[in-house]
Amino acid sequence: MEKVKYILMVMLMPAVSFATNPPFKSESLSYSIFDQNVMGYCSGSVLDGMESRDGMRSNTTISRKSPLLAGFMSAAIPGAGEVYAGRWWRGIMHFGVELAAWGFYFHYDSRGDSQTRLFERYANQHWSVVKYAQWLNDYLGANININGDTSLPPWERVNWTELNDFEKTVPHFSHRLDPYGTQQYYEMIGKYPQFNRGWEDSTPHPDPSVEVSVNNGPGLYYHDISEMFLFYSGKRGYANTLYARAHNAAIVVFLNHFISAFHAAYLAHRFNETHFTVDIENRNDIYGERFVPTVRLRVGF
Repeated sequence: MEKVKYILMVMLMPAVSFATNPPFKSESLSYSIFDQNVMGYCSGSVLDGMESRDGMRSNTTISRKSPLLAGFMSAAIPGAGEVYAGRWWRGIMHFGVELAAWGFYFHYDSRGDSQTRLFERYANQHWSVVKYAQWLNDYLGANININGDTSLPPWERVNWTELNDFEKTVPHFSHRLDPYGTQQYYEMIGKYPQFNRGWEDSTPHPDPSVEVSVNNGPGLYYHDISEMFLFYSGKRGYANTLYARAHNAAIVVFLNHFISAFHAAYLAHRFNETHFTVDIENRNDIYGERFVPTVRLRVGF
């Protein structure tokens, strides 16, 4: 009869546990499997005795982690969502990538700015739109108005509209010079040979027919490239390289935010999955302290 009572008690335990402590609140359930000796000693109100045992039900709960919140946290600060999901080292890894990427970005962007100031200053000193326009007038038959006041900077002495209009008529000219000070202005004068004659060390050929027609090509000015043109082109190219490195670092920043957000959401989802552990604990039962095999079932919803 005692065995029948014990079996009924064991069968009723889940119902008692669910009724007294709903799983939606605790998010943790614990069951104990007792050895045969304990079963032999049980008598009287076994259910009451078992309810009074220390540790019969685990007080430890599994906190729910929100994948959406984890994703938003890491989207804002990479690594924050991983820490929230309990993965500290992965959070530190993403945050470290963030710091390193921003460090590279600011480093190369600052160097790019410095290099840009250097090559722009060099161009202002050694390339003249007046010299370029005068060459167009003398060798290609242009009629561009050039102000004779030498106290003015070169870019204020040339009629830019007339300059661009004439450039359109030259078959071998691929570009029209952008206004002074623009990014395209500084790129063109060190990239396209048609602007070669504007450099200080560039000297046109005395014979206009040779200057504008070499081996049926666009002209000597395409082949007789000045040293300043080449030097300036290299400096400008190096600035572009620095900016490209900064741009790559910015891409890493963006990808790190994106990957960390999805990673954190995944880790939070994994955290909420079922956890199952089996251990043996020293529990106090109604007849004293005994080793009781215990199965812990932790369920995260």
